[in-house]
Amino acid sequence: MLDTTLATAFIPSTNLKWNVTGANWSFLLPSLELEQIVCLGTTRLPTLATLSRIGRDVAVICANARQLHQTGEAIRHSGAANIRLMIANGHGTLPLVGGSADLVLVSGGNARRLNRDRALRAELERVLKPAGLIYFEFGGPIAQLFGRGATDNFIEGWGAPRVFWLTPLAGEMHTAVLLRDHETIGYFLRHALYSPPIRLRVFKRAERYLGRRLVYSRFARRCGALVGRTAHSIDAPPQYLRSIAQAAGIDISRHRWGLSATGEYSSRKVLFFLFNRAGNSPEYIVKMVRDPALNPRLENEYRALARLHEKGIGDRETLPQAVFFGQHGGLAIVGETMIDGVPFRQRTRATAGCSYVRAAIDWLIDLGAATADRTSAAPAQVASGLETLFRRFVQVYRLAPPHRDFLADQIAAIGRSREAFPLVFQHGDPGAWNVVVTRSGRVAFLDWEAAEPQGLPLWDLFYFLRSYCVGAARARGTRNRLAGFAQHFLAESPLSQLVIESTRRYCERIALPAHLVEPLFHTCWMHRALKESTRLTPAKLESGHYVSLLRLCIEQRDAPTLNRLFSLE
Repeated sequence: MLDTTLATAFIPSTNLKWNVTGANWSFLLPSLELEQIVCLGTTRLPTLATLSRIGRDVAVICANARQLHQTGEAIRHSGAANIRLMIANGHGTLPLVGGSADLVLVSGGNARRLNRDRALRAELERVLKPAGLIYFEFGGPIAQLFGRGATDNFIEGWGAPRVFWLTPLAGEMHTAVLLRDHETIGYFLRHALYSPPIRLRVFKRAERYLGRRLVYSRFARRCGALVGRTAHSIDAPPQYLRSIAQAAGIDISRHRWGLSATGEYSSRKVLFFLFNRAGNSPEYIVKMVRDPALNPRLENEYRALARLHEKGIGDRETLPQAVFFGQHGGLAIVGETMIDGVPFRQRTRATAGCSYVRAAIDWLIDLGAATADRTSAAPAQVASGLETLFRRFVQVYRLAPPHRDFLADQIAAIGRSREAFPLVFQHGDPGAWNVVVTRSGRVAFLDWEAAEPQGLPLWDLFYFLRSYCVGAARARGTRNRLAGFAQHFLAESPLSQLVIESTRRYCERIALPAHLVEPLFHTCWMHRALKESTRLTPAKLESGHYVSLLRLCIEQRDAPTLNRLFSLE
């Protein structure tokens, strides 16, 4: 029971916002297992951290002693042991053995020198292995000249370059598509799979319009290039992806592709969208972790999708099909069929009568009914697992004694139940953001990395309804998430009636005793607060959304909607 959850260490501050790994462009390389990497020019610490993982030896060529000292201090704090610093000598030669580098990263002012400095080019040719690559970025008016004029001085003599359209216009790269692949770039623009160069929070339409104009403007766009002496497969996805797919009998060598590495957290996956040459929509989506520590999450998604497929749950329109899985460079990679749909939040009317929210609720209820298992765990075993979570919870959060006693009593009430306790297959993260509406009007739940094959009933339903109610309240002007929750889960409203009706139907379908609704409700938010703690600094722990929500529900458990929810007949 709750195998994934109980195996997770919920450590505060381990998944903080903006603490994201660097060098997203490295996922464009043919391989992420390199011997020597050379960095020429100023290199950000997050980039160096990533390069130190994919390369056995990373040589950073500093322009002067001051830059060497500053970079050395940053590296010492990072703990990377395979990064060595050097100073370029005054004769224009690099202090490196010839033919030793798998990859040379040219950044900053050095990238601008590539067009005019023949001595630099000669040095790059000298240190590069026969199959080695150089990566650099360029933009502005130079972008439209790439392959013409001044840039020819650098390109001439190298194998055919791979040039990518990148977003945003500065900083860490989030989006990469081959520059000449206008169809895929168009798909990324239409589906907002790029990082806009400007943020206009109040004027979203203006942001989208200006963003599209800027990121693909011939004069403003940002590009990245991979060049080398050996011609690589110009249009094909990276070799490491092709190899993993081929091992499963799937040939993606002729697929168009684009990379999306957006996200404010390192836990967000790197995504490859793979298009059949004749298709307008992706055939496959490939997910990849940024850090080996996150491998278990993606491995869990692969197992979950395979198990659901074996059970006959869903179909190709409503459930991704896992088609290949493997590791490269220590990172887990899973390929899935792409669900063709529109984000749920763009289709819903944010009302109790919305057909799409009712379809999503039905899907979750059907999933629970199809997978309900009344024999695998006795109520006492379920209570024991929740007690483990409770002990972790009180180690992380400070609870007032009445709140602590109340939660302990709720868990004990499950243990005292004399009726069979049905475990169900849990999605684990069924927020409205993980739902799409298909072309035929059906709904599909995505991102199964938090799935629990033997999970707890109602948790998925409560979590989805919370996200929907908060979104509905926001659509009507309530920006505070806790206040939006209270409007529909505590006070009475048409949506609160939907919460009660949905919970009643769920309990009837899986034969869940009504007296277990209340303890499952409160322990659901206890679990979500534990998960949220990894994204919170110590200073913000006690004001976290889910721990605040849990306290609110305990204090107002006699509120009209909760009173009706906990007294279902």
